[in-house]
Amino acid sequence: MKRLEGRGRVDRSAPLKFSFDGREYTGLRGDTLASALLANGVDVVGTSVYRGRPRGISAAGLEDPGALVQVQRGGGSEPMLRATEVELFNGLCAEGLAGRGRLDPEPDRALYDRLYAHCDVLVIGGGPAGLAAADVAAATGARVMLAESWCELGGDLLDGPQVIDGSPALDWVAGVAARLQAASEAQVLCRATAIGVYDAGYVLIAERRTDHLDQEPPLGVSRERLWHVRAKRVVLAAGSLERPIAFAGNDRPGVMLAGAARAYVERWGVAPGTRAVVFTGNDSGYDAAASLAGAGITVAAVVDPRPDGDLPALPAGSEHLTGSMVRSAVGESHVTGAEVGSGRVVVCDLLAVSGGWSPAVHLFSQAGGSVRWDARVGGFVPDRAPAEMIAVGSCAGTHALDGCLAEGAAGG
Repeated sequence: MKRLEGRGRVDRSAPLKFSFDGREYTGLRGDTLASALLANGVDVVGTSVYRGRPRGISAAGLEDPGALVQVQRGGGSEPMLRATEVELFNGLCAEGLAGRGRLDPEPDRALYDRLYAHCDVLVIGGGPAGLAAADVAAATGARVMLAESWCELGGDLLDGPQVIDGSPALDWVAGVAARLQAASEAQVLCRATAIGVYDAGYVLIAERRTDHLDQEPPLGVSRERLWHVRAKRVVLAAGSLERPIAFAGNDRPGVMLAGAARAYVERWGVAPGTRAVVFTGNDSGYDAAASLAGAGITVAAVVDPRPDGDLPALPAGSEHLTGSMVRSAVGESHVTGAEVGSGRVVVCDLLAVSGGWSPAVHLFSQAGGSVRWDARVGGFVPDRAPAEMIAVGSCAGTHALDGCLAEGAAGG
């Protein structure tokens, strides 16, 4: 087992039985299938379509490209699900895929429904910027809806200790959630993903209602609900996506986004490796290195292509390879080392990479907004927005926590 003591938001008093590729395992309430597999030492979840290359878990959310599984549920099966998004439930049965799934030939007997809603302010995203926006809007008495794709609020505040107004950030999250619950005109939807933004504040939201339950849902309760929302103002707080880095073997199991490695440690209490190399060109990689080291994982080296200078501090005992890069990941079925620019191989079983963060502008663009290149961010950021929409927080290219909170409050 690779479970870390004293880490994570999982319920250690609630073990869950599940199977993967015909083998039985035990996870915890609050795990995803991916975190439970990592906790059990399973790091290969499938193979590539044509060459049969092993595929591991490289992210912690919707950005994972290779950890695709088929899940048995309610007498049927569903293909092409990301293990990083499947919430663990008791009795879950899944298998890895070679890039292609199998459609269930039997008809889907689950219930699906739709609802229509109108609101003054729709906030897409339940991270710090989105929560700040919803909190301010609800305080004015406006009709507020907040849609968060994850099962709980907080965004990246769930992935490490941060402070807001002198208190732990998660205390602030709990306070905002309580105020929204108490507000008569506010509605919070978790497990709800905005999938389309159209003219005049018209938004489609897909809510997953029962897939996380151990038992079959009660009669008449829909598995999924499609919300048709008409909002006077849409606050887009969809966050940003960490970029991978291109090098030979970067698809090998054991290569993982640095933010994902940190999330597995802090959110799920799982060690994604025992000896890590962090390859980063931005400061967030150092946060990941600190989390790994704080959990007892050896950080052998931090590789940074930037020159030595005003860079964050390293964990004790870590080597700092500045002005360098990772040329390739060494190993066959799993990473065993990282070859750096000099040709030297640094031994590791986890290669955590961070190529920076790209704002999640897809909904902004779909709504008709234009984007522009921001060299500081290293990606496209929202520029001219539709009249009824505003982008805030890291979705707008602002990554500092205080900036996200300020933009969210102003947008609400």
